[in-house]
This record gives sequence, structure tokens and C-alpha cells, in this order.
Amino acid sequence: MAFMKYLLPALALTSLATAQNSACKGKKTIENQDDANKLSSCKTIEGDVVIAKQTANVLTLDGIERISGSLESIGAENLTSLAAPQLATIGDSFKLTGLTRLTSLQFDSLTEVDSLDFEALPQLQQLNFGKGVAKAVNVRIANTDLTSLNGISLRTVGDMEVSNNRHLKEVDVNEITNSSGYISFSANHMDLKISFPNLENAKNITFRNVSEIAIPSLKKTEGLIGFYSNYFTSFIAANLSNTGDIVFADNSALTNISLPILEKVKGAFQIANNTALKRVDGIPKLKTITGTLDFSGNFSKVELPDLEEVGGAFNLQSSGVVPCDEFEKELKGEAVRGKFVCRSAVEDPKTENGGTSTSTGSKPTDSSFAVPLDPPAFLSMLALVGGAFGLVL
Repeated sequence: MAFMKYLLPALALTSLATAQNSACKGKKTIENQDDANKLSSCKTIEGDVVIAKQTANVLTLDGIERISGSLESIGAENLTSLAAPQLATIGDSFKLTGLTRLTSLQFDSLTEVDSLDFEALPQLQQLNFGKGVAKAVNVRIANTDLTSLNGISLRTVGDMEVSNNRHLKEVDVNEITNSSGYISFSANHMDLKISFPNLENAKNITFRNVSEIAIPSLKKTEGLIGFYSNYFTSFIAANLSNTGDIVFADNSALTNISLPILEKVKGAFQIANNTALKRVDGIPKLKTITGTLDFSGNFSKVELPDLEEVGGAFNLQSSGVVPCDEFEKELKGEAVRGKFVCRSAVEDPKTENGGTSTSTGSKPTDSSFAVPLDPPAFLSMLALVGGAFGLVL
């Protein structure tokens, strides 16, 4: 009997622990605060947490420190505030989409997610990530009311897309040193300033509709680095020595491109329709372009003193006077494997594929933004151009 006296309480405790453990495993769907409170004893949720569409007003996920799967809410239009004060880690995605009344996002302890995907959060103005998200493989932030990306403190990132955030004026992603996927900024506030002070290596980067870009430490890009319809007057990449395709197109205020140690472009190099750009003389060390050189605009000076090899076509067309005789003498023939075209003082300078475009020379209004570039599509086009000359870009 004495044995039973101790056995029964032990069994009761074991059953309680088993029940609690079971309550913390598997997919959890939350429709209201009562559902969230039932999970407050779970430090770890082994599975996904889904906040249902009908969830409304204020929701706090208290007590949870780790979610092994994803945390997501899609279409919860009446949710106004979401908080998880102890949550530090989300093993899969943190996805919020279509939360049209969400004004407060409070995750004081969050430091690590697999992917961060926020879209259509038109009333969310700031990310209250107290400790700062230091680890995320991919980041996508689109169609929000954010004014800054404070709270994102990544050191490395895969893909990073930031687009259509109409009030986003400042991005200081100070800790990022490497990107293994693509970085894309487009159609945010027209006065957006972007600083990547420690970014050294990247795969693909595109910027659209940006007023200022600083990438002083960038040494190498494996794929495309593209600048489209921006508003800055000068671009400097003091440490960039090697890149894939590089494009400057439709940057209406651009007057200076400085790439002082760039030696090799593994792909195409295009400068097109930058209406204020008169001089291309800031690329003194460039030796090799494996794809096409395609410069068109109103240039009065083009200097490429160290250029020795162009693997594709050479197309230089200017409404100003450029030294075509010198380029023909130095490059036409063995140095340029594709078609050689150099035209000076022409009325309608064209790109290598025969296209022309028109730039307004001014910033748009808030409602008129360019469509973001799809880097894979652009690279496919370059591959076709290179294929005409038997190249691999």
C-alpha cells in the first residue's frame, strides 16, 4: 500500500507531462487569444503555428521561445497587433501577408528565422524587433508602410527583396558582408538612401528608383549588378575588381561612374540612356569584358585605356563626339570577337539590340514607379546575345 501511495502521484505527473508535451507538437491554428493562451506553457512548438484569417484585434503569443516550423498569417485583415515577447527562433518562415489593419509588430527577443516574408501590410510603419534579427536565409518585404528596416541586423543573406514600400526612406544594413542570392530594391520612396558599408561579395544586385547608394566595400559580384531609373548623381565602387554583367540604364541624374580598380566583367557591360552622363572616364583598369560592350548616350568623352578584350560585340554610339577612330584602331579585329560598331555625333544613338528609350530627367511622383527588374529574365536575354557569338555568360 505504501508503494501505491507514491506510485499514483508519479503516474499522474507523468500523464500531465505527456499531455503537455503532446499539446506542444504538431500544427497549431490560432483563431483568438484563448487559443494562444493554451500554448503559453510551451517553450517550444514542434511544428507550424498558423494565425487564422478570422483572428482579430490584438494577439499575443506569450511564453513561446521557439517554433521549429513556420509562423504565418495570411489574410487576417482585422488583426491590428501581433506580439511574441519571448520568441527567439523560428525554424522555417515568418510570413505575414494581407494583414491590412496591422499597425504593431512586437517581437522583442526574435533573432533567428529561416525566411522573413512580409507583404501587403499597408499600415505597418516599423519593425519592433528589440534584439534584432541576426540570422535569416531570405528576406522579402513588399507593399508595407515601413519607413526603415531597423530591427534587421543580418550578417549574411541569401535573397533580399525590398519593393513597393512607398515610405521607406532609409536602409542601413550595416552588418551584411555577403549575399549568396540576389539583392533587389525597387519602387520604394523616391528619396530612399541605401547603405551596405560592409558588403564585400554578392551574386546579383539590382537597384531601381533610389536616391543614394553606398557599397564602398564591395569587391566582387558573380552575376548581374544593375542600376535602373535611379536619381543619384554619382556612383562609386572603390573596391570592385570583378563582376558579372553590369548595367547603368535610365539613370537621369547620373553624371559620374567611378570603378577605379575594375579589371574584368564576366558578361555584358551596358551604359544606356543616362541623359546627364557626358563622360565615361572612371574605369581606367578595365581589361576584359567576356560579353558585349554596349554604350549609348550623349557622351563627349569615353576612355577605356586598358581594355584589351571584348568577347562579344562592341557597340558605342553617341550623340556627342567620341574617338571612334582610336577605338577602331585599338580594338577592331582580334580584340573584339563580335560585331564592331562605333558611331559618333549621331542623332539617335542606339543600344546593341537596336533599342532606344526616353528619360524624363526627373523624379516621378509617388504614384509612378518603374516595374522591378526580374534578374533571371535579364540574364536570359544576355545569354541569348552571348550565344550569337558562341559565348557562355
